[in-house]
Amino acid sequence: MQTPYQNRRLFLQQAATLSLGAAAGLSTSAQAAPAPAAATPPTDTPQPTDVQKRWMDLKFGMFVHFGINTYYDTEWSDGTLDPVRFNPTRLDTDQWCRVAKAAGMNYIVFITKHHDGFCLWPSQHTRYSVASTPFGRDVLQLAVASARKHGLKVGLYYSLWDRREKTHDTDDWAYVDFMKKQLHELLTNYGDIVELWFDGFWKKQKTGWTKKGEIEGELAPKDARANRDQAFIEAWRNEGAYRWQMDHVYQYIKSLQPDCLVMNNSTTAYPGVPLHPVDIRSGEKYTRPTTDQKVWNWLGRDRFLPMQIETTMSTKGDKQFPSGNWFWHEWDHSVASKEQIKSWLSTAAQMQANLLLNVGPMASGRLRPEDEQVLLSL
Repeated sequence: MQTPYQNRRLFLQQAATLSLGAAAGLSTSAQAAPAPAAATPPTDTPQPTDVQKRWMDLKFGMFVHFGINTYYDTEWSDGTLDPVRFNPTRLDTDQWCRVAKAAGMNYIVFITKHHDGFCLWPSQHTRYSVASTPFGRDVLQLAVASARKHGLKVGLYYSLWDRREKTHDTDDWAYVDFMKKQLHELLTNYGDIVELWFDGFWKKQKTGWTKKGEIEGELAPKDARANRDQAFIEAWRNEGAYRWQMDHVYQYIKSLQPDCLVMNNSTTAYPGVPLHPVDIRSGEKYTRPTTDQKVWNWLGRDRFLPMQIETTMSTKGDKQFPSGNWFWHEWDHSVASKEQIKSWLSTAAQMQANLLLNVGPMASGRLRPEDEQVLLSL
């Protein structure tokens, strides 16, 4: 009697023999018959879901970086900046959304909490929020109301990395609970959310990086090969995904808003690489046309994962982000031209990707005049 292993071995041997025979037959046939004019695409190629299609139809959106960093001339901060400076005396979220709509944008993504941990809404789970500022009001609520007033879909950015919350560094599981409480606030108090944009995963991902400097700041993608990308996905699944408990967090998000598409920024080092589990992929500063892999295997099944390209209206940043700032800086008056933005939109269209174009409102709470002027010219 044969063992199951022997049966499997016999099956594989027979399959190999059949394959070789079939290949030989095909070779003989190929000499006698002309090749078909065009190959018929397989009918079982994974396609976007209905929710993904609706998101892809949005095509062009505005990204808004506004927070504690706006008031301290910095891109990243460590959670110790005094919120007393946060006071947008001329806050005009209607202006943000009116300009976005006039520019042809269909959705807007707000920074709710950056790496510093400062919350743009009065979270009940930290004192480091708008509630502790002279302004005192829920900026996120005002911004979301403006977005809906102007017919824009709403997305939210939430940093996994939190330099203010102590459990981030001391107790992974307690920090996951902390995140869930804040995500519950965001996904139950602000209406339908089309996109949840995670960032900062690298703080609990020490393995998989192939070059020094990939973790911090901005690194141009070089030698991005399929095996390198797959190796990083595996490293993520073996470390970061576990420490952040992303499988659990993903399911928790879906339990609150099933149609909210989840994305995890894979940094400029690995643009377009899915940090599973996700529904869409991030291509930060991925603004040059390139072949983009749309179908990725996850849990034994090929899945279509559309991409979003993110870049900034600012074109001259600091040493850490030389190609452009995300937050406002008084000294930065650089701005992408109308022609440059149209080129980015063309790239996104070629890659079947959305374009999310960032603005950094000024300390007053209004858009930079440079940004407004260019966007209205579109």
